[in-house]
Order: sequence, then structure tokens, then C-alpha cells
Amino acid sequence: MGSRTSTLSQKNTTVINFARSRASQVSIGFSCTISEIQNTCDSRCNSPW
Repeated sequence: MGSRTSTLSQKNTTVINFARSRASQVSIGFSCTISEIQNTCDSRCNSPW
């Protein structure tokens, strides 16, 4: 039983680490997308239609 619990906690740690790295990647990509959108919007808004 004790070894089973440690294996479970190890698995949870791996999942948490994966989720954290994944979330940081997503947030980085998200901020890049936002800056790209703002750049295109700025160039569009500044130029007359």
C-alpha cells in the first residue's frame, strides 16, 4: 500500500510539472499572439481606410 501511494504521488507530480510547463508555453504563445494582433491593429488604425 505504501509503495502504491508513493507511485501515485510521483505520477501526480509529473502531471503537475507537465501542466505547468504546458501552461507557461501557452501563456508565452498567447502574449506573442496578442502583441501581433496589437501590431496589425496599430498599422491598420493608423493608416486611413
